[in-house]
Amino acid sequence: MSEPLIQSVVMQAGSNRRDWKYFDKRLTELRVNDVENIFARGQVLIEAHDELERGFYEITVKRHFELSYARKLRIIASHSVISNRAHVHALPSSVFTLYELTKLPAPVLTKRLNDGSINPRLERKDVAKWRKGEQGEVTVDGKTIERKPSVIEQLKAAKARIATLEDKLKRAGGSLFDLANDKAEDIGLILADNMSEGRFDTAVKTAKARYRARRQKPAG
Repeated sequence: MSEPLIQSVVMQAGSNRRDWKYFDKRLTELRVNDVENIFARGQVLIEAHDELERGFYEITVKRHFELSYARKLRIIASHSVISNRAHVHALPSSVFTLYELTKLPAPVLTKRLNDGSINPRLERKDVAKWRKGEQGEVTVDGKTIERKPSVIEQLKAAKARIATLEDKLKRAGGSLFDLANDKAEDIGLILADNMSEGRFDTAVKTAKARYRARRQKPAG
């Protein structure tokens, strides 16, 4: 390729390249906060992030909103389920709620879209409850998706259990169970969980013998 031809190609490529002004103009045009515009803004930001030179993306974005907000828009626009145009009518027009939805597993998203749980009135706090499992188990294709408790939740549960046992030991004078208040079934379970089968059988036989002896003892 001759030098003049190379220069011509370079000049043409440079003239077709979209600069920060183009993306700035597009973001200004897409200020209406509906679902379609949220997707469009996110797509413009994806393209700007890929095309603009280092530093120009950040400068352009900050003319309109925070970088963290722009990141949410890009994630929403690139999400395979949320950005599906077939779901536009069912989605809320809140960037924060849509972003919260992107954190749900795709099968759960699809199920909740199909059953109407996801609708334009949905709020971020509702999605947060789903993520925490406060709405119960979710069934997808006949299979139950169980939420695993977090480490913090497990620790809280363990502390509560320890506190209960400590209180119980204190009331029972150091015993594993409270003879006056615990159910017989619970006492049996505690014994079985803390003794070998042989010792448990011996304890039961001794208890029965003691009980019979007390019943046969004449009243004094």
